[in-house]
Amino acid sequence: MKLNDFYKQLKDSTGLPSAYHHFEVGKAPSLPYTVYYVTERDDMVADDLIYFKVRSMSIELYTDSKDEDLELRVEGFLSGLGIIPVISEQYITDEKMYEVIYEFNLEMEN
Repeated sequence: MKLNDFYKQLKDSTGLPSAYHHFEVGKAPSLPYTVYYVTERDDMVADDLIYFKVRSMSIELYTDSKDEDLELRVEGFLSGLGIIPVISEQYITDEKMYEVIYEFNLEMEN
């Protein structure tokens, strides 16, 4: 899967605005929204060939209150791709928003 395809599917499945890595300063939509990005690349390599391109990725869901329905939408999207993420969450006091982080590996097109 290419990142562009991932973006389209994420946006279509959740119905939320989304951006790669961040929204430009002053351009972020109102809550809720998601941000996704590659955190690490760990390709499967043998005999000097890349057999699988594997990306460690994160999706961050930002909301103004705890919203389990939105969380389930993101989890459903990932489940549809056969992904079981590691999930953590925090409250960002300065921004007055909740952040739920989904960490997972995604195989990319070779």
